[in-house]
Amino acid sequence: MSILRTQQLRFRYPAQPNWALDGVGLAIRSGELTWFTGALGSGTSTALLALAGLAPRLTGGERQGVVELEGHDPATLNPIHAGIAYLGPSPALQLSGIARTVRDEVAVGPMNLGWDRDRILDSVERAMTRVRVDHLADRAPGALSGGETQRVLIAALLAVRPSIWLLDEPFSALDHPSRELVGALCVEVAREGAAVLIASDDADQMAPLADRLVVFSRGTVALDGSAGALLAGDALLLTGASTTDAGRLAAMAGWPAPRPLTAAALLAQRATHQATQTAVNRPARAATPVSPRHLPTSSPAPILALEAVGFGYDRGLQVLRDVSLELGASEAVGLFGPNGAGKSTLLRLAMALEAPGSGVVRTLGRSTKGLSPEDLAPRVGFLFQQPERQLFATSVRAECAVALQLAGWSASRVGKAVDGVLEELGLSAVAGEHPYDLPLPSRRLVALASILVAGPELVLLDEPTAGLDGTSQERVIRVIRQRVETGLAALVITHDAIFAHETLDRALQLRGGTLVSNGSVRDVLDGTIMSRPAALAVALELGIPAGDDRRAQVAAVLSTTATGEVRP
Repeated sequence: MSILRTQQLRFRYPAQPNWALDGVGLAIRSGELTWFTGALGSGTSTALLALAGLAPRLTGGERQGVVELEGHDPATLNPIHAGIAYLGPSPALQLSGIARTVRDEVAVGPMNLGWDRDRILDSVERAMTRVRVDHLADRAPGALSGGETQRVLIAALLAVRPSIWLLDEPFSALDHPSRELVGALCVEVAREGAAVLIASDDADQMAPLADRLVVFSRGTVALDGSAGALLAGDALLLTGASTTDAGRLAAMAGWPAPRPLTAAALLAQRATHQATQTAVNRPARAATPVSPRHLPTSSPAPILALEAVGFGYDRGLQVLRDVSLELGASEAVGLFGPNGAGKSTLLRLAMALEAPGSGVVRTLGRSTKGLSPEDLAPRVGFLFQQPERQLFATSVRAECAVALQLAGWSASRVGKAVDGVLEELGLSAVAGEHPYDLPLPSRRLVALASILVAGPELVLLDEPTAGLDGTSQERVIRVIRQRVETGLAALVITHDAIFAHETLDRALQLRGGTLVSNGSVRDVLDGTIMSRPAALAVALELGIPAGDDRRAQVAAVLSTTATGEVRP
């Protein structure tokens, strides 16, 4: 049964000439998990805002057409009373600001509904237990990690038992176990009768969860149907939306639709191809040899060094304990571990945003004691998990020019450098736009461009690919790898399996504020910490050595079709 529908829905943001949504017609059904996706800027986030009644009520702008929830326009309703639960792509901005503890935060919704005390307490405890944040109940909401905040807000939504869930990139900051937990929860609440809508560019995460896939393109609905059927076909690729890593490999290899969507299915289909080849006595195409990625050794003077570092916040919570590590030039290193392990705190220490409680942090050979971030920039660049925290100029071009202008570069030199980084990251077309008129993933690209443009020696990146479509993700991978090869040191927090395995040389794992492992990405990131992308899983199965072009090499091996033809 349709619970929420749109008809000829159009919406545009203030001062924008183009419609972010243009003629969208949808019927959202109870008991169904619907997945919204599309190329960057296609309108998925805006569609969720409109369905929640928040655009234009909170965003400003102009809306035309119909949005109807059981005969009412959601824009005229109180979302919580109407049974609408909305989670935005920047969860930290959605905290109430009035709650002293996590338990209080989860209770805000039920309190606003006027429930009695016993019902509130029961619902809050049930929700926290179901999302496994009960151990955080007495923590201050503002002291949580990004992933912890995301789960607490999901618990807060669950506590009011909504009939409509509108979730924008709900997995972006979550570790692997939390992704599995939240994914299973979304399926469960849909089976319990709720309408669940998730906007996400993570096809590997969403493919096994979604009943229905709606693909947006330039503000319109380009495709609408079964998630499995659309992912396996050709039409999805033409929209610029992301498919699964296995589907992308099969497409690169020239396999016709329907294509396999998992590594296991891809390998099984390849085995069928090989059997066909044997029958017709046609040799398979051999893989081109791959040179292993250069693994640099630490220089005598590390770019970043932590020596027995301990750190705790004001409330006495010890976040890091006796952490020692080194990062050299031409090295990309990942920081991994469960939500709340201290990863973001470690980056803040490296940037002199915090001072260690014990031990020494040396950045570019200098102890950070007594330093401020201004003493390190632009030689050190920091990408926040929430890019809103570092964007302030009135245009994308101006944002990227700030550091160079402060460094005294000439106007022509600034212009050339800015043009170059905007081209690399696919931002040239929006150079004149205000950063806050762009979708959140594009803002993240702008923030990344603004630190790379000055040619830093060290970058500290917190979730650099969160919410990016496949094309933008590949751009970021390429840009970081190219700079690392020419001397850049990169310390990265990421929950993006493809980025981790294709970009990083080494992996550090934190657990409970302690460094518990330091080794190759493949060895440290087993299946309990991060899922392995299909390109890696297939490469391991086929004995293809690690290399910068692993995906291309795997595609070359897979390039024989089911009929035994060998692609040129």
